[in-house]
Amino acid sequence: MSDHVASLMTKTFYSLLKLSDLKTAPAKKTIKIAETGYDEGKTKAPPEREKDDEKARRTHPPGLHYNIQIHLPASKDVEVYNAIFKSLREHLLEE
Repeated sequence: MSDHVASLMTKTFYSLLKLSDLKTAPAKKTIKIAETGYDEGKTKAPPEREKDDEKARRTHPPGLHYNIQIHLPASKDVEVYNAIFKSLREHLLEE
């Protein structure tokens, strides 16, 4: 099944590639920002904040973050919830 999906994605890419114009540079887009009273050029973070941000970028490389949502069933049986969380612990915290 995944080979089929990959094949379709490849065909889509090549079809779009045929339609594209790779010889001209892309047009520069102008984005108009609504007046908010905030001037990005004039307002800067305090110097200590900029140092903290730079330090964080050096010490913590980019990584993946997961948001997991659990929709629990309506049940008064505590064992149902215990089984769900036990299964999550076993499968998500494997070492």
